[in-house]
Amino acid sequence: MNKSMTNLPGFDPNIQIKLENFKVLPRFVGTWEGNWIRLDEDGNEIERFTSLLNQNIVNNQWVQTNQNKYPDGKIVNISFFGKIVGAGKVLFESPDYPYCNFQMMVEEYADNIIIIRVSDKIAGFPLALETINLISDTERIRTLQKFKLPDGKLSGFMIVVENKILRNSGRDYGVK
Repeated sequence: MNKSMTNLPGFDPNIQIKLENFKVLPRFVGTWEGNWIRLDEDGNEIERFTSLLNQNIVNNQWVQTNQNKYPDGKIVNISFFGKIVGAGKVLFESPDYPYCNFQMMVEEYADNIIIIRVSDKIAGFPLALETINLISDTERIRTLQKFKLPDGKLSGFMIVVENKILRNSGRDYGVK
């Protein structure tokens, strides 16, 4: 287990919490397709791209791959892995640049909301705050506020609308 995870407040390695018993994250398992819009701090559009996210629970850990497709044909693949650090809390990390420099604390709120606090792994500066609202088992809306280092001033936003197109079981939802 990653040493940074065992040093988190409230983490007890002797308590076995099952990710499959969380309220919201298990409902994310499957393949999601989404449209992303990146905005500057004034709300002006910077870019758009689509993404295919494959999200799964493997050995009580979160496993996620994002395939981002840009209008110029560029494709970027990003992996995320998450370990439980408390009831309703998972710490995400990534081996991929620049995300390898971040830690992402994922927390469930209510039965349909996730909040992700993204911070610099070493200095601890807040980098972003993301909210994911699960509208239904096949639709979710994400909003993200990005912050400048080290003052924490707003640097931009992201808006994402996603639809589940495939459950982990292989069932096709036919949503496009």
